[in-house]
Amino acid sequence: MISCRLLNGACRLLCGGEYRRFRTVSDPEGAQRDYLIRLLKKNAATVYGRRYGFGAIEDYRSFAEKVPLTRYEDYEAYIAAIADGAENILTAERVLLFEPTSGSSGGKKLIPYTASLKEEFQRGIKPWLYDIYTNVRGVSGGKSYWSITPVTAGKNLTKGGLPIGFEEDSAYFGRMEQSLVNRVFAVDGSVKFSGSMDAFWKETAGQLLQCRELSLISVWNPTFLSLLCGHIVRDFDSVKEKLSSSRAREVYGGLCDNRFDRVFPHLKIISCWADGSAAADAAELQKLFPAVYLQPKGLLATEYFASFPLVGEKGGRLSVNSHFFEFMREDGAVVTVGGLEKGEYELIVTTGGGLYRYRTGDVIEVLEAFPDSPPRIRFLRRSGISSDLRGEKLTDDFVRAVCERLGIAERFCLLAPEGEGYVLYTSDETVTGGQLDAALRESYHYNYCRELGQLEAARVVRVAENSRERYLRRCVGEGMRLGDIKPAYLSRRGGWYACFETGETR
Repeated sequence: MISCRLLNGACRLLCGGEYRRFRTVSDPEGAQRDYLIRLLKKNAATVYGRRYGFGAIEDYRSFAEKVPLTRYEDYEAYIAAIADGAENILTAERVLLFEPTSGSSGGKKLIPYTASLKEEFQRGIKPWLYDIYTNVRGVSGGKSYWSITPVTAGKNLTKGGLPIGFEEDSAYFGRMEQSLVNRVFAVDGSVKFSGSMDAFWKETAGQLLQCRELSLISVWNPTFLSLLCGHIVRDFDSVKEKLSSSRAREVYGGLCDNRFDRVFPHLKIISCWADGSAAADAAELQKLFPAVYLQPKGLLATEYFASFPLVGEKGGRLSVNSHFFEFMREDGAVVTVGGLEKGEYELIVTTGGGLYRYRTGDVIEVLEAFPDSPPRIRFLRRSGISSDLRGEKLTDDFVRAVCERLGIAERFCLLAPEGEGYVLYTSDETVTGGQLDAALRESYHYNYCRELGQLEAARVVRVAENSRERYLRRCVGEGMRLGDIKPAYLSRRGGWYACFETGETR
C-alpha cells in the first residue's frame, strides 16, 4: 500500500505550480485586469454578454459603466433557462451542474458551475493546500477528514437534466488531486448514503475513531466538528470492539479528559470558519483540541473563492488569480484591488460561472494593502441577514453584539420572529426577557416599534444543549447542504419552538 506521506507529497507537487504562480504576482491590479478582459471576450456572444455589450469593453471603466451591479434575483430567469437545457446564456461554456446554497433571506439558490469556475476555485485551494503541506510539520504523514454532506433526498436533476449538487468537498479539486486525496481520507465517502442523520453521525464517528493517524481536518462550520465530537463520545462503546486494545485505551483516556487532541494524537491542523459569527464557536472547538493549530478558513462561498490563509499570517490573501474582485465602500464608491486601503468593504465578484459584478453581501476588512502582492483580508459579517417584521431592521451583526453584551454569546443563541415579537432560544440559564428586550431597544428602529406597540416584548426560551445539532437537522431537512449552514445569531424564519427541546420561558 502506498504510504500517506507519498500520496500527500504527490498532491503537494501537483499544487506547487499554482502556489508559485500566486507567489509571483507583483502587479495585482494588472493580473485582475487581464483576467477580466479575457473573461468578457470569451463570453461576449452569450445572451448576457450581448445584452451588456461585452464585446466593446476594453477596460475596467467601460465595464463598470456598461454592466450593472447585480444580486441573485437578477439571474433567476437566466438560471431557469439554463436549468431547462438552454446554452450560451451566461457563459459560452457548458454548465456542468448547479450547486445549491441558501440566501440570507431564506430561499434556495442554484449556482451554475462550469469547468472554468471549478478551475478558479482550484487556483485558491491549491496554494492553500501547498502552504499547509509545506509549513505545518507532520501533516503530510497522516490521513485527512474533509467535510462530507449526507445525501438525504437522492440525486436531483433539473428539467434539462443537469445535476444539482456536489456530494463532498473533494469535488472542488482537480481530477488528479481528487484521486490522491480520496486515498488518504479517514472517512469513506459512502457515509453520505447512511440513510439518516443519526446513522451518518454514527458511521462517521466510528470511522474516525479507527484512524489514529488523522493529521488534518477541514470542515466549514466549527459547530459541525463539535457535534461530531459529541457523537464520538456517545458512540464509543459501540465502536471500541473494532479497535485494538491499546487504541481503545488511548481513545478512552482522551474522552475522559475531554481532550480530542489526545483521541487523535497526530492531528496537526483544523481548518474551519473562525471569523464573524463563527468566532465564539471556533473558540469552543479549540478547547476540545487545545494542542492543535486551528486555522481560520479564508473567505469562500458556493458562488466564489475570495481568499485563503497562509501559515503564520493573520487573515487571508486575496485569491487574485481566481476571479475579478471589486470592493464597495460604506459611501457606495466602488474600487478595484489597486484602490484598496485599510478598512471595511462589501465584496463584489465576477466569475467564470456567469456571475458579473455580483454583490456577495459579505463585508470584509482589508488588513493590509500591498502595491506588489495580493492584499490581506478577513471576513467580518454578512450584510444581508436581517429581520424586519414592523420596520425594526434587526441584523445578525447587531444581535451578535447584544448576545456579547449580555455575556451569553458563547452559548447557543438564536433570535427569531415568533408571533408579534421575537424569541431568543438559548441554552444560557441566566438572561431574562427583560434584559434581552432592553438590549434590543438600543436599536433605534426596534425601540421605535416597541414604543408604538407594533412589537411585543422579546422573550427568552430555554433550550437544551443539543440545540446546535437540532438547528443543523432542521436546515438539512429543508434542503440545505451541511457545508452551507453558516453560524448565525438571527433567523428570519419562525417556528423554531417545535424544533428544539424547550424549557422555561422568562
